[in-house]
Amino acid sequence: MSIPLSNPESKQEPKQKSKPVSRQFYHSVWRWHFYAGLFVVPFLIILSVTGLIMLYQPVLEPLLYQDKYFVEVGEQKASFESQKESINLAYSGTIKKFIQGKAANQSNQFIVNTPEGINLKVFTNPYSGQILGDFNLDDNLYALSNDIHGSLLIGDLGDRLMELAASFTILLAVSGSYLWWPRNTAKKHANNRFIQALKIRKQNGKRLFWRDLHAITGLVSLIFLVFFSLSGLAWSGIWGGKFVQAWSSFPMEKSASSFNSNPQVDPEDIHANHKSLNTGVIETMPWNLELSPLPESGTDSGLKGIEQGVKVNLDSVSAFAKQFGFTHFTISLPSNETGVFTVAANTMSGDIQDATQDRTLHLDQYTGKVLADIGYADYNLVAKSMAVGIALHQANYSLWNLILNTLACVMIILLSVSGIYIWWLRRPSQSRGLSAPPLPQNLGRWKNASILMLILSLFLPLAAICLVSLIILDAILVRFMPSIKRIYQ
Repeated sequence: MSIPLSNPESKQEPKQKSKPVSRQFYHSVWRWHFYAGLFVVPFLIILSVTGLIMLYQPVLEPLLYQDKYFVEVGEQKASFESQKESINLAYSGTIKKFIQGKAANQSNQFIVNTPEGINLKVFTNPYSGQILGDFNLDDNLYALSNDIHGSLLIGDLGDRLMELAASFTILLAVSGSYLWWPRNTAKKHANNRFIQALKIRKQNGKRLFWRDLHAITGLVSLIFLVFFSLSGLAWSGIWGGKFVQAWSSFPMEKSASSFNSNPQVDPEDIHANHKSLNTGVIETMPWNLELSPLPESGTDSGLKGIEQGVKVNLDSVSAFAKQFGFTHFTISLPSNETGVFTVAANTMSGDIQDATQDRTLHLDQYTGKVLADIGYADYNLVAKSMAVGIALHQANYSLWNLILNTLACVMIILLSVSGIYIWWLRRPSQSRGLSAPPLPQNLGRWKNASILMLILSLFLPLAAICLVSLIILDAILVRFMPSIKRIYQ
């Protein structure tokens, strides 16, 4: 929806000569940019606002629940098993996870799934074992923002719309870069044209100011737009779930032969794979492990783990994990007779800050043997890229990552708002239609631009389908239905 810097129709700039073919193609790209932006802008604003809320959840939550998160340091700690038993007496349901406090003055946390399917985060004092309180993980601002961010609260339809918006954002970034690119400049001024194109002109009217602001904001946020779109697509139902994630998951045959997993499980059965270890709407397991089957307890397989004769429980599993090299981690408890103890240290759940240190360990609940030890080095290239990309997307890499993502969200909101305002300024006051950039007189240029956009979208299936539909709509229906044409243009 931008009005590019080199728009030949601008009245504020000297009229420059340009080749008709170049101008026709330019207008074709501009027209595609407009329609893509018209669809994408509301989603970008929603994603940026909800993204900001989720970015600051790890910072704000301990401040909001200080009485639950922090305790006075004592001399001797209560056993994890005794704390677990206290929760079993106080709550009906199943204890799914245990998270030990990262500092001496922090409480321990248990995730309890109630018979009603609610996930509670329960806090205990690590010294006295006293239960400090709880809150509903499925009914708070973070959970609501996460659901809106992923599916707009409308399930699969919302997921598909978000995936389409992310796909179109990539096309929007490419077309916007082409529109911004300085052109029609004499060769002797070539070295200076990029510097001039980076200026925001305040003295030439409101429309030109907002156009320059939109262009420069888009240029600065270009990397973020593409990065957030690609890493966000990892969670989408089609591009992420059906293609990239399935190709990049930890290989089942390796898991089955080496780690005693069940090779017959259905990868979509979330009760038999790593996805079952996620907490409600919040995904905590590494992305590339979600579709991989879980190993099973109760066999003679496995490598040496917890010493024989030592009871396998929260205390011994935690002690073994620390001996095994883990520092901060989450323990998922066995969910049934064949379930396992899973020790996970990964950025998805906030255990650690560096995705290259991701590690997942499975222990037999009866023998304490190591059934699987999966680290970042075991991931394939795409999975490694996604692990780091998702960690950056969630601002897991310390304070600098949080600041950078905050600035990116603010810039994307500004980019979206400025795009809407530019469109409003350039549309005729009496117009009831969209006031789209004019259709090129040479339809060959329009077709070429359409083909180029279609090629760019081939690796994004929903975008390709949508573009084909738009090409058909623009090429056939609009030309034979004047009433639609008045609105569409």
